[in-house]
Amino acid sequence: MNLNEAQNLFKKGLLGENDQAFQKTLKAVGQMSLERAFKVYNHSYIRRLTESLKETYPAIFWVLGADSFQQVAADYINAQPSLSYDLAAHGAEFPAFLKTSSATTNIPFIYELARFEWTIKDMHHTPTPQPLSEEHIEELLREEDFKIHFIESMHVFESPYSIYDVWRQRNERSYHFEDIHWSHPEHLLVYKKQRKIYVQRIDAVEAQILLDLKEGKSVATALADFSHALNAEKVTQLLEMITRAGIIEDVLVLEN
Repeated sequence: MNLNEAQNLFKKGLLGENDQAFQKTLKAVGQMSLERAFKVYNHSYIRRLTESLKETYPAIFWVLGADSFQQVAADYINAQPSLSYDLAAHGAEFPAFLKTSSATTNIPFIYELARFEWTIKDMHHTPTPQPLSEEHIEELLREEDFKIHFIESMHVFESPYSIYDVWRQRNERSYHFEDIHWSHPEHLLVYKKQRKIYVQRIDAVEAQILLDLKEGKSVATALADFSHALNAEKVTQLLEMITRAGIIEDVLVLEN
């Protein structure tokens, strides 16, 4: 047996999948039996990963409550053993798991809420942005047509449910998400400014324009599809909003 095989068998032992033949090759330390030692390790492993999930998904914890969250987390950990040294990375598939879990079928927005929390977690790990100055942007925006390159830590979040107000309640003592109007679609601009994460509600048209710009369309092209819904004043307000937000990294002026 090579080292890699031994490590994999030991990891299975931590997950409660004991290999009797492998265990016979091990020696317990102190007076604790191997079976007891693996149970202790398994308990610690699940507890630490559960704490990591709680740190990443505080709103999910708030909605489910402590007991239900503990059970759902344990089910997820057993179904998705951690393969990374980064404990936080283990939660990447948690939103999809919640979507199919029998414990969350009565909470329609649970998947979208978890997806939003993972977006926030990811954004915390993006570099601190270095946007163009407002003065420089205002000068460039006077041109007839141009492309906008956004900072890395900018995301347009679209959801069939309004999860932002639910998420904002995550630090409250008790949960009353039934009292929150979450049943209508929501569009959010999420971005980092300096080291702080900001969330701003936008409408569906604004969201689509920002997504088009992010994909590389020019401003004139992105706005053309919504000429019926946007007048000059609304276009100006949109450009002013993204300028103030500090999410523009560069502007490429296009030749006529």
